[in-house]
Amino acid sequence: MREENTKEGEEEIIHFSSLAHRKVFAHILKHPNSDVSGALLVREDDKDNTFYEDAIPLFHSESGNVSVLNEIALTHIQKYANTSHPIGAMHVGGLYFANGNIYAGKGGKGVLPDRAQGLAEAVGGGARNGIRCVLVHPTAFDAETKKVSTSKSSSPFRVFKSNNNNANNNNFELKEQDKGSVKVVLAPPLDRLDALPPTNTKEVFDFDDHFDDVGKDWRNASFS
Repeated sequence: MREENTKEGEEEIIHFSSLAHRKVFAHILKHPNSDVSGALLVREDDKDNTFYEDAIPLFHSESGNVSVLNEIALTHIQKYANTSHPIGAMHVGGLYFANGNIYAGKGGKGVLPDRAQGLAEAVGGGARNGIRCVLVHPTAFDAETKKVSTSKSSSPFRVFKSNNNNANNNNFELKEQDKGSVKVVLAPPLDRLDALPPTNTKEVFDFDDHFDDVGKDWRNASFS
């Protein structure tokens, strides 16, 4: 059962279910040197877009037809989320990005990849409270200790939010939320991912994998 979204002072809480965050980290681990991206699904009745129930891995490579591939992937995801998801009716309420060249340059601070803007605009119209992009720092997951840092002072998550939920607005923009105003919470297991040994990363497929081999299921229905 989900708890109501609460705020600590002015702090907004973003929740990842166990299924969602484990799939995110499995995707990150599978492609440690590539720019990975994925969609975060919320229930249709989640007006705040802050309870991520599931994650759908999108891509781990760039292409000259980025906008076309984005559209194809998101069309499939939205249909699956709206009509076929085992949890119930869902929609894309967020996106995640990690690895690759995201933290190269810029003093290592990290920036959203070019693909982020297009993806956010594509799904922004369906996000009633704005679309969020969660940028995961490469130190988030320690492969040796299998721990994820979730402390407020060293949180590996940076959250960007659209300034308008209308994707046709010419002023559509993603701005980083101040760390003091947003907190990312992972459902149990909170910060130990012992159930994610390297062998399990092979079970996670994204749309790049699916386009190469349609037998590789981007829904990852067998992931557990």
